[in-house]
Amino acid sequence: MQITLSVATSIRICMASALLLMLSVPAQADLPKAAMDDYVWEVLDKPVYPNWGENCSSEDERIYQDCLDKSLMIYNQRLIKKWGLSEYISRKINKTIIKVPNHGLIILMDDFAEGEKELRYVYLLDHYDADNNWLYLSGQIYETNNTVLIDLDSGFKQEFEGSHLTFSPDMTYAATVKVEFPEEEVIIWKKDKYGSYQYDKNNMDYGNFRQHFKFYDSRKYSPMPYSAKLEWVTNNSLLVDFYFNMNEHDTIAYRVRFNYVKTEPTSDWQMIPIK
Repeated sequence: MQITLSVATSIRICMASALLLMLSVPAQADLPKAAMDDYVWEVLDKPVYPNWGENCSSEDERIYQDCLDKSLMIYNQRLIKKWGLSEYISRKINKTIIKVPNHGLIILMDDFAEGEKELRYVYLLDHYDADNNWLYLSGQIYETNNTVLIDLDSGFKQEFEGSHLTFSPDMTYAATVKVEFPEEEVIIWKKDKYGSYQYDKNNMDYGNFRQHFKFYDSRKYSPMPYSAKLEWVTNNSLLVDFYFNMNEHDTIAYRVRFNYVKTEPTSDWQMIPIK
């Protein structure tokens, strides 16, 4: 009788434990996953991180660093020539020199991270806006990529955290993205009374942000986005696309899209996942 009671009790305990486990799991197990029809494929844009030193490899640290210096210089010099900006920009070993008429020189120095002998913060030319005479540079170190904007007319210079810098039509806001494994982040900036841009505090739903990536199972094939694109629809509506490719040499990628909207001037930015 005692044995029977013990078995019955054990069974009830096991069933109770199983029930508790089932109740605790559904939030994870029942999460929807994207079907094939949910994926939107596009031709790949330029990668988040330019591969400027891809052919440098040596066990000798000095030879390796010399190769990186030369590779970076050639990378920048080619773009200077392509954009016809030789009168404004020159690239030397370890520094970029930018001449702004009536505003002197702007010198951007490559430098090693504090306490590091291999990780260097380097400046690469990113793109040139000929209509506004704006020069964009990418400040890159390991998996960090910031953006430096220089107005070649006024001499205005500001460094923004993140990449893919873009401005709202009325220039009130700016936006960038951070792509640093295993996190992505969208940063929105607001112009202050002095003309510089400051981080615009907001109340974004990061849990919902992360879940949208999980919907597409974005980590399965690629640990981080290959590229990103930001597009202002209006002064208060921003589309942000992250692109993931399934294989390293794919020429197309699927996008994970978000819409950031501000319903009132005093309201916070709201994030809306777009499927």
